[in-house]
Amino acid sequence: MELSLALYVLVGFGAQLIDGAIGMGYGVISTSVLVATGMPPAVASAAVHVTKMPTGIASGLSHWKFGNVDWSLARRLILPAIFGGVIGASTIALMPINLIRPLAALYLGIMGVVVILRTLRWKTREGFGAPRGRPAVVGLFGGLFDSFGGGWGPIVTTTLIMQGREPRIAIGSANAAEPIIAAVQAAVFAFWLGTGTLTTIGSTALAIMAGALVAAPVAAFLVNKLPGRLIAGAVGITLVAINIPAIVSLIGRLL
Repeated sequence: MELSLALYVLVGFGAQLIDGAIGMGYGVISTSVLVATGMPPAVASAAVHVTKMPTGIASGLSHWKFGNVDWSLARRLILPAIFGGVIGASTIALMPINLIRPLAALYLGIMGVVVILRTLRWKTREGFGAPRGRPAVVGLFGGLFDSFGGGWGPIVTTTLIMQGREPRIAIGSANAAEPIIAAVQAAVFAFWLGTGTLTTIGSTALAIMAGALVAAPVAAFLVNKLPGRLIAGAVGITLVAINIPAIVSLIGRLL
């Protein structure tokens, strides 16, 4: 195996380990690495969504094995997410996302701060209280922004936790629903970009996928063992850290 492909295996392993443990990071990390190597954003997002199908299945099954999945919640996320994913994938394939990505980052950064503040006031076993809100709306926006480089976990997991759901259930249910949405988005990207475009990065995608498949069961085990407050806090800190560069860029444009 070439050194570059070995590094992509490590990227996939690390990204999936983080994503499976705190419910976000795989898409953002993998897409960012591919874009940094010079790959066009739409092609990078398409490649990552192709890898999300098998890795998402492995992650979902691992979370199910450890009792982290609420299938009723997962089902309520899927259909709206598919609708949002079709719109999002078509948008990124046909239009620049220089304005959309900073706005999404601003939303996610604010959500991260709110989650951190809520975590600091975590006083009961239930964390944020009884579940509330509409998962369908969460799924819609999660699918929409996921196409822009990994918004599914940050939006869906964070919002579900904010709605009062136990972190491990929010993470497991979101991971269980993700491969279906990823498959739809990959098909939309293939339609607009052409299947030939995706085959040119096949070895890179396979290397990332291999690392992620190894990490999936490890991450599911960790999320079942770590305290909910710790997971929620990690979610908030990760959101803020990932989105600071885009937020700073947006502020610079406005000024």
